[in-house]
Amino acid sequence: MKSIDRLYAEEIGALVITPNGEVSESLPDHPLVLAGSFNPLHDGHRGMLNAAAKVFDRPVFYEMSIVNVDKPMLPRPELEKRSAKISAEGSSLIVTRAPRFTEKSSLLPRSTFVIGFDTYIRLMDKRYYPDHVAGTHSSVENSLDLIQENDCQFVVAGRVDDDDQFRGLHDIEFEVPSRFRSMFTELTESEFRSDLSSTEIRKTLSSL
Repeated sequence: MKSIDRLYAEEIGALVITPNGEVSESLPDHPLVLAGSFNPLHDGHRGMLNAAAKVFDRPVFYEMSIVNVDKPMLPRPELEKRSAKISAEGSSLIVTRAPRFTEKSSLLPRSTFVIGFDTYIRLMDKRYYPDHVAGTHSSVENSLDLIQENDCQFVVAGRVDDDDQFRGLHDIEFEVPSRFRSMFTELTESEFRSDLSSTEIRKTLSSL
């Protein structure tokens, strides 16, 4: 059975598609990983990953999950279309069954995940961790504990809000517990800023 078939059949948790289109079940060690749906892949994604690569000298990968907490499973033809675009740019893609960073960190221990401001907000949202309610800590803290145990960390890029103001980690209303702060590195506005939105790009393309 092909590896992609095995992924959809839940026999494996992840695979890698190389720039030449080859598929491997051998996962990278200590990668720098930008997770997303890449629908479509755009310059904001490329710029964010390139900016993070200047901070962390690691092998660079995009990561896409066929399982999403908010959407249906990604159809295989759609996966093939999006992965082909990433391969055509000479980039490598990790495809997983990991909808949350808790699962991603288990599949890819020692990873540095590159995330945007909105993804960071979701990372800290207790609604996504109903299965992590245990003990005296919050479900978010329990999820961060799991990610920390897998020796993973994050690079967080800010974004421009509706008032054209750049927002970063210092603008977050809630505070990360001190024991987790070393897990997060912020990309400053001078290091990376993008006003691109996948949603807006899709609207533009659909109107053409």
